[in-house]
Amino acid sequence: MNNTIQVGNDEFILYIRKNHQCSIRNNILGRRIWQWIHANANGIKLGRLFCCWRNEELCTNPSGYGFPKSATQFRFDRSTLPALYTFLDELVTTHKHLKAYVCK
Repeated sequence: MNNTIQVGNDEFILYIRKNHQCSIRNNILGRRIWQWIHANANGIKLGRLFCCWRNEELCTNPSGYGFPKSATQFRFDRSTLPALYTFLDELVTTHKHLKAYVCK
């Protein structure tokens, strides 16, 4: 089995949007996710791809919330996925003290 996995930021943002009421903008989520993958999972960026959502109304509105229209793809160590999902949950709950972010 291959020890790396290729995944886009859209997958992680979808996870956050489905599991948390969170108004952290996608560009901030994407940046923080990349920083974690780079620092903790030997991540490399592979480029951006357009996302195909079944309902285009779910895509990001001009304010930068909702589902992204495009997402950076990463290749990284697949064994870090459980820790990455823990980070995603902590990311949205630790930003409550900032006025720009509202997560529940």
